[in-house]
Amino acid sequence: MKMAFTTMPSVISVVLIALAGAVTAAPPPAAGGPPPVAGGPPKVPVTPPVPAGPPTVPTPPPTGPPMVSSPPPAVAAPLKFPALLAFGDSVADTGNNNYVRTIVRANFPPYGKGFPGHKATGRFSDGKVSVDFLASALGVKELLPPYLNKGLSLEELKTGVSFASAGSGYDNATCRTMSALTMERQLELFQEYKAKVGGTIPDKALYIMVWGSNDIVEHFNFADGLTAAQYSDIMVRRAISYIQSLASLGAKRIALTGAPPVGCVPSQRMIAGGIRKQCATDRNQLAILFNRKVKEEMAKIGANMPGVTLVYIDLYGVLADVVERHDQFGFKNGKDACCGYIGLAAAVLCNFASPLCPDPSKYVFWDSYHPTEAAYKVLIDIIVEKYFKFMH
Repeated sequence: MKMAFTTMPSVISVVLIALAGAVTAAPPPAAGGPPPVAGGPPKVPVTPPVPAGPPTVPTPPPTGPPMVSSPPPAVAAPLKFPALLAFGDSVADTGNNNYVRTIVRANFPPYGKGFPGHKATGRFSDGKVSVDFLASALGVKELLPPYLNKGLSLEELKTGVSFASAGSGYDNATCRTMSALTMERQLELFQEYKAKVGGTIPDKALYIMVWGSNDIVEHFNFADGLTAAQYSDIMVRRAISYIQSLASLGAKRIALTGAPPVGCVPSQRMIAGGIRKQCATDRNQLAILFNRKVKEEMAKIGANMPGVTLVYIDLYGVLADVVERHDQFGFKNGKDACCGYIGLAAAVLCNFASPLCPDPSKYVFWDSYHPTEAAYKVLIDIIVEKYFKFMH
């Protein structure tokens, strides 16, 4: 099988680890929950959000002669989503790893081939990535900048940034392998960010968490002695703890994406059948197990968090559907990577010397781990329509 999310992990992970030996980054904090936040969750009661409904159709203006004097300009309504704040791994990293001592970077060609100016910005794709399209679809801005870019203006900061780091995961051992920013470090950077923007963030800002796939790969590549059930429980505890930490810092809208398929991408028929045939991998079974558990736990804690909206995004199902029906979404290839050799193409292994497909927009996968810009656009359009269109 020659495709993504990951055909590469068992080989690429080992190669990256060997290369990472030359990087002398300080080890991240030991595994455990995100750092405690003084004061705990906010105590002010807030009425839970009203269930969403279809948008109201505006009444057409009355006909008749024009008025002599113009009415005063209408007061602009506040943005439905005034800011987007992203945490996670390479799916949401818009360039933070450019400023981290790691080899897990994408700031060289052919990454960025389709980005404005053909610039390799550190995004793991041929152009824009998931959170760029999410920010655009939600009416926030066209690109979500990396927080570690110290040249950002205050106005740019106020509408949101990404704290994500390629190679990161719920498990700090995953982060140590790739010298990526841990969950704790990303939370510390968020607290620093809050101070920079004045300490308060609009209640309608959206916080999104994108982790999980790197943990699953590392769990199987470096046998840790834990069963799938035990490891999934650790991932879930870390995810729920992070949600609670964000809520205690004022977050009111928190979305979490489930882990995507890892290994071959199963079809919907395979999903319905319990991931049988060639996609009956241990990795996908762990992804499914984690996704089910974290969704259940989010529902439980959400019932006890008035004023906080939690959204679980089924990235596994959305991606599997796009891959299976790729031709219906305008793609010619749903399994092969556009950049690199079969099964060997991500980060330093997708480079200027790698084979490259003639038209990335016809491929679902850019390298053996990440979607193309065109595929990211399709995925986010589906996610926004399903999860955010009617959010109040």
